[in-house]
Amino acid sequence: MILSDYRAAIFDLDGTLVLSEPAWEEAKRRVLARLGIAVPQAVYDAFVGRGLRGFLNEVLGPDLPDARRTDLANQIGAEADILLPQLRQAVPGAAAFVNRVAEAGLAVAVCSSSPSRHIVAALDQLGLSALIPTRVSGADLPRGKPDPLPYLETLRRLGLSPDKAFAVEDALPGVRSAHAAGLAVIGIGAQAQTQDFAPLCRFRVRDYRGLNSHFGLP
Repeated sequence: MILSDYRAAIFDLDGTLVLSEPAWEEAKRRVLARLGIAVPQAVYDAFVGRGLRGFLNEVLGPDLPDARRTDLANQIGAEADILLPQLRQAVPGAAAFVNRVAEAGLAVAVCSSSPSRHIVAALDQLGLSALIPTRVSGADLPRGKPDPLPYLETLRRLGLSPDKAFAVEDALPGVRSAHAAGLAVIGIGAQAQTQDFAPLCRFRVRDYRGLNSHFGLP
């Protein structure tokens, strides 16, 4: 892959540009604790990179009324509003790589499972808001990752076909979403080195230093 082959780069947010999963996990724990519900760690791990809809269906059952699901999702979001400013951190090298991609002439977008307000806050923290006007939240769509819809919607807003953009993802649900939408996918981070990622990714790197090296960037 070379940058000049593409017109846009689409980034996941949580785990790819910012480290925020500890805040989301704690927010879920706090709300479930109020209900007297304890969830195994494996369940939290399985829903990294996925929206709250699927998590709540898994924990409370698929027959959970829509109004109740929405209320609990809002409670989790409210807890995350408190925790994210305290716990969210930038992924090392992420902001610099996004700037280099933009300088190369590519459009940049974010496709995330997080609510829109959290995407805005994270991009403000990274100083990337001006560079990333296209932001898609799976929370606003009928289906989130791993369904391809979030990435298809991002491509629609960019006005591009899948072959003109690539995605950068750290979690398997996001990789599956991007791959199903027809994008070339770059897996990044420790989890991306597992074999589950291999058939879905064009290539995989451990961090942004590896990504810079692949594209011949300083």
